[in-house]
Amino acid sequence: MEEKNLSEGDPLRRIRLTVAYDGTDYRGWQFQPDEPTVQGELECALNQVLRESIRVTGAGRTDAGVHAFGQVAHFDTGSSLACEVIERALNARLPEDIRVRQAREAQADFHARYSAVAKCYRYCLADVRLAESVLLRRTHWVRSTGLPGAALLHECASLLVGKHDFFTFSMGESHRKHHDCEIFRARWTVADEKLAFEIEGNRYLRRMVRMLVGAMLAVAENRAELQDFSRALEVPGRMSLAVPAPAAGLTLVRVEYPD
Repeated sequence: MEEKNLSEGDPLRRIRLTVAYDGTDYRGWQFQPDEPTVQGELECALNQVLRESIRVTGAGRTDAGVHAFGQVAHFDTGSSLACEVIERALNARLPEDIRVRQAREAQADFHARYSAVAKCYRYCLADVRLAESVLLRRTHWVRSTGLPGAALLHECASLLVGKHDFFTFSMGESHRKHHDCEIFRARWTVADEKLAFEIEGNRYLRRMVRMLVGAMLAVAENRAELQDFSRALEVPGRMSLAVPAPAAGLTLVRVEYPD
């Protein structure tokens, strides 16, 4: 495999990774001492492959138990190893529930987090009566109380599109200067005793998607009013039934960049 030759004094290369992982057994993306994290596993594997002390920056810090299919990360290296070699070597060393889908060269000013223009998340639910529900528990919220009708869920999702103050649907975000997020697309789909909510926006607050799912289900199950949900998008406060849905159902699907 062809390698790039870096002469002494050349700037570091910036490498962009697309990463998929089952987050069930991890304490989230962000490195934590003495805890299993996705960032920690990636950095450990990179240190072995490149024989450097590597720090990885991710597009988003997924919580404990949350999954990803299209997480993006970057790191800088002085190594001349080709990206294909790095990709193969990482996957040979990473646990089976973390895969590098792609490694490629990036511009020096590319930043996995700050260069992103949109992120798409999907939240999945299944009815416990579904035959394969036992196989879905790592990636779905399997509900023993069944699934609600979709009509009110669709109405709630339509209210999300546009720019809103999402402080009501967040946790531990009082330190931010503002809580506005712009949602480009939000929709529910129904198929075979399963529900899926997909949302795409320019930014998210902590646990925002999971709290939105919890609140929308409360409306669909007549435990809250649609007008309460609508008002909570405009008036910062606390919707009592906006509690986060379990982490298992949430997946970071993709991160969008200008290129």
